Amino acid sequence: MANRQTATPEFQTRLEELATLSLACRAAFHEIADRFHWTPAPGSPAEEDALRLPSPDPLLPEPRVETGHRLIADVVQTFLLTSSGHLGGLASLYTSGEVLFSPALLIRSIIENCAHAIWVLGGQGEPAEDRLARCYLEELKSAEEAKKNAGYMYGKLHASHVHSADRYRQLKKQILARFPDTTKQILGEYELHRQKLPKLEDAVKEMYALTEAAGGTITQEQASGIYGFLSNRTHPTLYPARQLREWEGDETSGHAVAHLHVGMGPIEDEARAALAAFYNALSYVTSYYAWPTTLLEALEMKIQATIPGFFR
Repeated sequence: MANRQTATPEFQTRLEELATLSLACRAAFHEIADRFHWTPAPGSPAEEDALRLPSPDPLLPEPRVETGHRLIADVVQTFLLTSSGHLGGLASLYTSGEVLFSPALLIRSIIENCAHAIWVLGGQGEPAEDRLARCYLEELKSAEEAKKNAGYMYGKLHASHVHSADRYRQLKKQILARFPDTTKQILGEYELHRQKLPKLEDAVKEMYALTEAAGGTITQEQASGIYGFLSNRTHPTLYPARQLREWEGDETSGHAVAHLHVGMGPIEDEARAALAAFYNALSYVTSYYAWPTTLLEALEMKIQATIPGFFR
């Protein structure tokens, strides 16, 4: 029988500090979105994309989803919204002290969503059409998943599957009309306009490659290890849980008892991974739109005050 070790007051205080920081990240995202409404600042890369990719897209007579530069905003916003929501969930886990197993699931999702937001925006100087193509690949994958799972859950005659299947077909039709240089076969392999939808791990590695180039300390190889460990803690894998066990003899029962224990070090390391991914993605978006950095700088101060040396 396994028992969880009781947390000390100092341990719980530190968890509450990490919870407050997670909520501060979520609040910063919502405040930035509410203040600037995803509107490009003059002279920003986003404004250049808006000029090259008007919305509605004049090349599409009957679009079924957002188009042009508004599609880029919608896709990036959705990924960051999802990440911010998971940060709220992470804060709840920290506050309740439920930190043995569940945080890793949310942290992995935060990192994945941030990685896809950064992948969509890409590097500096890339053509606007490349960003648009990446957005359509994300939309296509999402539509395919919606169609597939609606069919599995309700059957192919159900209204939800009929609707999602129609949306999937219309989206493919729209993509092929917007990018006449592609084919159904190429699009079926999730390639479009020389862009290819990355696997989950590859998107995360690419994100860390960009941050490493900007002075980050985590290499792509280390990123693979971090992501792999979080994945092992998300999917049924034996060793992560076993690493938490500390066996002791129990004089009363005469049997060995396994206490589940995790130190603050690993908890904080995982929290840093989530916070860094979200901060980097939010900073990336702020730079793309050239919004004032006042809110971002306020978040930096909160992070630095709670985790000294975070930005080294």
